[in-house]
Amino acid sequence: MAATGGFDAVQLRILRAFVDALEDPAVRLINDSSRELWRQMVHQHIPGLTAVSFTVPRQEFLSVVHNCAALDGGMDGLVDATCLVTPALEPALFLLLAEWKARLAFPGPDWAPLRRVLETPVSELGALVDRATDGLVPLPEHCATPWEAFVHLADRNSRAGALMPAMAFLEHTAALCPEVAAGVGELRGWNDHFARQWHLTGPLLALRTRLSGAPPGGSAAPVDEPPAGTAPVPARTGAAAPVRPGRPLIRIYVKVEPDRTPQGGVGRRRVARAQRYHVSACVKYTDSQALHRDPHTEPREPVTRTQLPLTVAELLTHMTQLRHSRAENAALELFLPAELLTEPVEWWDRDPSLGFPNSLLSRYREILLHSLERVQRTRYHNAWRARWAHWRTGGPGLVHECDPETLTDAEHLALLDAKIGRDDDVVAMVLSRPPHRDTELGLREMGRALDLGVPIVVYHRDDPASEVFRSMIRETLANEGLAGLPERAQQWKSDVAVRATRTAAGGASAVTDRDAEAIRSLSMIWDDPELILEGGQSAPATFVGGTE
Repeated sequence: MAATGGFDAVQLRILRAFVDALEDPAVRLINDSSRELWRQMVHQHIPGLTAVSFTVPRQEFLSVVHNCAALDGGMDGLVDATCLVTPALEPALFLLLAEWKARLAFPGPDWAPLRRVLETPVSELGALVDRATDGLVPLPEHCATPWEAFVHLADRNSRAGALMPAMAFLEHTAALCPEVAAGVGELRGWNDHFARQWHLTGPLLALRTRLSGAPPGGSAAPVDEPPAGTAPVPARTGAAAPVRPGRPLIRIYVKVEPDRTPQGGVGRRRVARAQRYHVSACVKYTDSQALHRDPHTEPREPVTRTQLPLTVAELLTHMTQLRHSRAENAALELFLPAELLTEPVEWWDRDPSLGFPNSLLSRYREILLHSLERVQRTRYHNAWRARWAHWRTGGPGLVHECDPETLTDAEHLALLDAKIGRDDDVVAMVLSRPPHRDTELGLREMGRALDLGVPIVVYHRDDPASEVFRSMIRETLANEGLAGLPERAQQWKSDVAVRATRTAAGGASAVTDRDAEAIRSLSMIWDDPELILEGGQSAPATFVGGTE
């Protein structure tokens, strides 16, 4: 969503409405004497506000409103001060303040479609709110529509792992109010989006099942499950990476970025050196929308490729200490440049000094790889968003296997570009070669995926994709669907780690050598633009660098 001055389009509309309310001639705040008193009250209520004065009232209102919006608690102080001077503005300003706080609580997608649905009057609104909140949040008298009830509830928190009261209210409205029947999809789509983003799919599905009257495990419709479809690789679809019901996960984001410092020397005397990388990280806790950073997780001296495993291990050890008082498990998401996509990151040791294999996948419930270039280069974002949105709204979600057969590289890439470019249903590619410089074709196929917006890319890290590797992917897609592939791959790799330990100890394993090799070398880019790009200042892209 387009943003100006640090505010997104929805916030700008709310701020404009604040200014319009202050400028309303009926409340006489535009008179010089009233405005002088208002100015005094505002600065008493908001000590950190910069003193300004304009001849034109609207200019002053605009300046004060925008400055208050940038301060913690500034909008609360503005409303309190204004209502002291002009009590007639209370109904309008209380609603606008509730909308402002609601936007902070639910950042990202435009809420205009949701608002249109919720501005339809419904019967027994107070009883509906009581039922949705178990009677814990009474409805104020000034709330007359579901929209006003929603923004009133939006700022209310819930216990860890439970739905926010506003989300529960939307589910009750969708299930129990025939007046909004035409907009049920909009209400549930909104909840689906934030349930995935905040890892609340389990609680949401449980409430939806209960409200539908279906027994647990019965026939209630799953959250955002598009219709089935087939592709060159058979694939059932699902709109997002799978999230286990139950306790939510802390998300740890690690960025590995090439060092752009110019090499020393000039001309032929330029000093050649190995590529180096800056490593940094941040974390999003389950009970906070903000991205939390620490001085120890900021980029320091760049390191070489061979130093990356130790550097990442040290950084993650520090982040483990930061969350020592928390009980939630953690997920790890790494943003890597193209030349590092074949690094076996999930097999890197958590503590290399232990003297035995102790991989990251033993500690982290999810490990996801993302393309650093895709996030940082906004020219990729439109096609990426469009293809993902098509899948989410019912596209069949096809998977394309890259196979050059007897074609030259140029012929293969041209055919790939033509086929995928005109087929919005393709959301995943299986590369024919690993994406590294020794097999340039894999990198060029990866480039086609970025340029055409294909969000999911699967590949073998070391060799051309073998028939064993391809068969394993096809079978999983046919049985569990594309949405189940990340969790299945994580389980496979955990099984392989156990197998390696048993084999070393002389035990037996059900996993064959060929299967183990294919699983160990399986890699996957899973770039969900909604979870990476959306969320305002809490979006991972603000940390990675893809919001300019």
